[in-house]
Amino acid sequence: MIKILFVCSGNTGRSPMAEFIMKNLVKDDAENYFIASAASKPTDGGELHEGIAAKLRAENIPYTKHTARQITADDYKNFDKIVCMDKGNIEQVKAICGGDPDGKVKLLLSYCGEDKDIPWDKNGFNTTFIDIERGCKAMRN
Repeated sequence: MIKILFVCSGNTGRSPMAEFIMKNLVKDDAENYFIASAASKPTDGGELHEGIAAKLRAENIPYTKHTARQITADDYKNFDKIVCMDKGNIEQVKAICGGDPDGKVKLLLSYCGEDKDIPWDKNGFNTTFIDIERGCKAMRN
């Protein structure tokens, strides 16, 4: 089983969007994946951002109820890949997890060969969706 944890700052937007996109991409092979998401910063347990939910609905990507949570040092032990939405998340994750001795922490778009952050695009979240989907498809291949 491949265990993937997507991480963004608050775990209400980009990382849950990546979680649900990836779950949809691997739905025919779901028994071989465990996919989740978390925040790199302390969170109050917020829910999925309505703009993100609307974009997922518009793209016919199924999603479930989501409650934000912060990454823990145990997550580093329990996940094979920790995939961050931006470079700031990488630094925050490394601080929480005591570094990255196993090389698990990567930027999502690095799977596309790009050193680029996923934007928080409030204009319908189109750019956010396109970049996350590209990164998830590259991870799957």
